[in-house]
Amino acid sequence: MKPKHEPEAHAGRSSRQTRRPKKRSGWMEVLLFYLLPFIVVNGILFILVASKPHITIQVADTRDYRTTTVTVTVTSLLPIQEFTSSQEDSPLEMTEEKKGHYTAKITRNGVIEIYAKGLNGMTDTQYEHVNILDDVAPLVGDQYSIQDGILTLTLDDSQSGLDWMSVYGVTASGLSIAPASVDKQTGTFTFEMNEESLIIYASDLAGNPMQATFSTHMELLNPDGTPAAPAVSGAEETADTGSQTLSDETEGSIEESSEAVPESETPKAANTHADSTKAANASTAASSQTPESSGNGGEVSIYINTTTP
Repeated sequence: MKPKHEPEAHAGRSSRQTRRPKKRSGWMEVLLFYLLPFIVVNGILFILVASKPHITIQVADTRDYRTTTVTVTVTSLLPIQEFTSSQEDSPLEMTEEKKGHYTAKITRNGVIEIYAKGLNGMTDTQYEHVNILDDVAPLVGDQYSIQDGILTLTLDDSQSGLDWMSVYGVTASGLSIAPASVDKQTGTFTFEMNEESLIIYASDLAGNPMQATFSTHMELLNPDGTPAAPAVSGAEETADTGSQTLSDETEGSIEESSEAVPESETPKAANTHADSTKAANASTAASSQTPESSGNGGEVSIYINTTTP
């Protein structure tokens, strides 16, 4: 006869047998201990090796058209090993406000170049063109005239604007005169022109100066208003050269006429020579006449210099 507690002992042994851990399959071990670690480690290495800095350049608006501020932000996973900044191949001094943030004051137009190199050797270069500053002096309009001793001209500045109080004239004797009238809507100025030449000075609100010299004579003027060396007129030079050439050709034809040309053609060549000489003299006389004061017909000479007076 079996003991009463034998079934209970058998049940306990069966329970312990069912709790034994099962052996894991081979592919799970490869995935957990080989493949996943390989992917993770190599992914991290790839990110560290291929990571490059990222540069952002922002140019602020200008209020005075003389200066502006540029802000540079450099973001990188790794520390920055090298950082340089330049404008038009000239070093640009920048201030680091905080880590990765730089600012600089810009006083001229041009291309800004920012270069950054990370610890892993990866680099980034960004460019930004600054063109909002006013570095061009006011311009003289195409329409101008000198009539009845009054000079009329227009001045224009498309960026900072014309400084109306800076416009004045200087006569050939060195006397400064103010405009006789000003039209701010069209930018038209008039000046009394009682002497042979008048130099007009003006500047814009950014401080860019210009000067323009007007004269009632055909001779060109130097930038300081003094007469330049007289140049030979193109019409006069052409007329003299043409008459000399024609004269040589006529003489040759006259010499050859004794053998090959009939006598009736000799007076015709002489008349041609006389006509050419008369035309040359007429053109010379016309070029020596005193021109009238007018607009852009070429009878009023103008010298414009937009550099610092």
